[in-house]
Amino acid sequence: MARRFGIRFQRRFGQNYLADRGQLERIVAAMELKPTDRVVEVGAGLGTLTVELAARTAAVVAVEIDPASVRALHLTLRGLANTKVIEQDILRTEVGALLAPPYRVAGNIPYNLTGALLVHLLEQSPVATRIDLLVQREVAERIVAPPGSWSLATLGVRVYGSAELLLQVPRSAFIPPPEVDSALIRIVPAAEPAIRRDALPAFFKFVTPFFQARRKQLPFALGRLRGVTGSEARARLMRIGIESTRRPETLTLEEWRRLFESEHET
Repeated sequence: MARRFGIRFQRRFGQNYLADRGQLERIVAAMELKPTDRVVEVGAGLGTLTVELAARTAAVVAVEIDPASVRALHLTLRGLANTKVIEQDILRTEVGALLAPPYRVAGNIPYNLTGALLVHLLEQSPVATRIDLLVQREVAERIVAPPGSWSLATLGVRVYGSAELLLQVPRSAFIPPPEVDSALIRIVPAAEPAIRRDALPAFFKFVTPFFQARRKQLPFALGRLRGVTGSEARARLMRIGIESTRRPETLTLEEWRRLFESEHET
């Protein structure tokens, strides 16, 4: 079908189509779909996952940016009354307006889109009740990591909700095969972020320099950020119960919230 519709597996779209039926069945089972679910699918491709979503849920809106894939989708989904195809860039799409809430999000997404897409999906209003995405395995492992090995991406997701790695998918399950393995992650957004919505831009601006110096102890970044001496930075950390010898990846979400709020009260 890819050849018939002129699909050339364009790198700019990050096209790696799921082609292993056994892996597809594992993925669909892990998603725990219900007949009443309404799902927005990100990057529907040739419709392999779309067909399975449509068979198990009440409604599916498949968003796809590649015109050739959209032509294939219309053929693949012919006769499925509960599906709708939208040819659009997901990052320019108001996802929360595509289906009546509550809705879910699912998809096999391009690796190079992961960071921007997660932020976009989690900032939606209303936000999805559950997000199931196939992403690069190493990225998935960072997102679900326990405190002690957090990255900025981990914190970026945890501010909005919980994350879990459901299963791993080998690169051989895709055509063309990517250079790395994939994993299916589940993100369940909380009713409200751990940081006030109006404070989120300031929060992420505040925490980013810490992760840019993640091998350094906290006073290093805090001192540079606030223009204070090392001793003053250590004193500020001690006042809120955070050991000054710790590094950014070791802080919990609650500790990040406490540090941010203490520095924005001064």
